[in-house]
Amino acid sequence: MSVEQKKKSPVMDAPQLALVVVVSALVVYAYGISKACALGVVPTSVMGWLFAYWGRGGEYAHGYVVPIIAAGLFVWLWRRKLVYMELEPAQSGLFVIVVAAMIYWLGVRGANARLAASSLVVLVFGLILYVCGWKWARALWFPCVFLVFMIPLNFLEPYISFPLRMFVADISTGLLKVLGLDVYQNGTGILSQSRRFAALDVADPCSGIRSLVALMALTSLYGYVTMDAGWKKWVLFLSSIPLAVLGNVARITTVALVAQGFGSDWAMRIYHDYSGYIVFSLAIVSMVILGVILSLQYGEIMHRWIHEEVPRPVPKPRGQHLKG
Repeated sequence: MSVEQKKKSPVMDAPQLALVVVVSALVVYAYGISKACALGVVPTSVMGWLFAYWGRGGEYAHGYVVPIIAAGLFVWLWRRKLVYMELEPAQSGLFVIVVAAMIYWLGVRGANARLAASSLVVLVFGLILYVCGWKWARALWFPCVFLVFMIPLNFLEPYISFPLRMFVADISTGLLKVLGLDVYQNGTGILSQSRRFAALDVADPCSGIRSLVALMALTSLYGYVTMDAGWKKWVLFLSSIPLAVLGNVARITTVALVAQGFGSDWAMRIYHDYSGYIVFSLAIVSMVILGVILSLQYGEIMHRWIHEEVPRPVPKPRGQHLKG
């Protein structure tokens, strides 16, 4: 930044500040206090419904940190660029706010808590657009979209889970046969012909659908922060699909190997419960390695490799002797 370019301090005027206070109070009431949703037969708020899902286990626990990460991205972007942008309110933000209100109303009327929670993401973007303008909205689009990952997407499991279970069972059975185990597949189950271990069933948690959502959130965040080109960010984001599936293939295969060598009790009661953390850690390492590969400047490397001059040895001068 040049010396002549001065830091701009975006400041809200009194009507804008009053609007933010009023809308914030309405948002707190609508999403945090009003019993607009139901958890079974118990009425609860939208945030209460979200917290109940986040507390059910590891497959939804990442929802706790998604809003924190989004807030951290806002602070990071504020220090990098937002602090230099003036506030230019856009009236088109009112349209987005109205759309968010309609989505919330439809979610409440249709007893669809997931739809009501989705309206919060739209509302946040609409408020930024209306109060701060298009420059701020373009800068903060990713933190807003990232909030989608805090919403449980378990409704997709009936459509995706079973095909993934079959695929994981197919690949794992094939790998085990290559490794010399006498196994065969029956649906989503893997059985030992010699009955060295009890039947292993590829259940919903082992299909990859639940770790897929967490990996999608992680790869999208990693790509947004580290990659400089849009196609690289998309490659990292889409890599979450094969990473989640291959990770669960490795998990099922190693569980069968442990059961073959040490018995089903060791495999299911000890190794199975902790193998998920190991596989997820390997998926993260694979993601970082892929990011490093995408970040390499291949054109510059090839240019240096092709045009690199081989240093020639300097000939020693003849006829010269050291003087004592």
